[in-house]
Amino acid sequence: MFKGAHWAWALALTVFLAFAGQSVSVALAGPQLSIELNKAEDNDLKSCVAAFVLRNDLGASLDRFSLDLYIFDSDGIIARQVVIDLAPLRGDKTTVVRFPLLNQACATVGRVLVNDIPSCRSAATGEDIDCLAALRVSSRGRIALTR
Repeated sequence: MFKGAHWAWALALTVFLAFAGQSVSVALAGPQLSIELNKAEDNDLKSCVAAFVLRNDLGASLDRFSLDLYIFDSDGIIARQVVIDLAPLRGDKTTVVRFPLLNQACATVGRVLVNDIPSCRSAATGEDIDCLAALRVSSRGRIALTR
């Protein structure tokens, strides 16, 4: 299809467009706050304990940060609502937190909803940040984490 110099130009253009697309997508992503439901397991008391991995790429440390979570059972019925305080949350840092989701086995938990982020404040400026707009959620296990 391509001969000689045309092939080299086509290859160079393809490589350039591939990398240019990556640069644009990274630039458009902007500041992010990522929360992953990494693991959920039953403890000795048969309560479901979850491990969350949080990545603060907002460009600021947070001196106030809390999550309003709803835990749904496997039938989709709200089993519990909890507000957890996770401050302080350092900027450009990954943090792991563990806490009990439900006083029942993890098999009874269907999903966890991040309903709101009632407090999210920059430690440097004291200004509130719209963390919900920057929130990205994921899950590695059977229990879904949604927003």
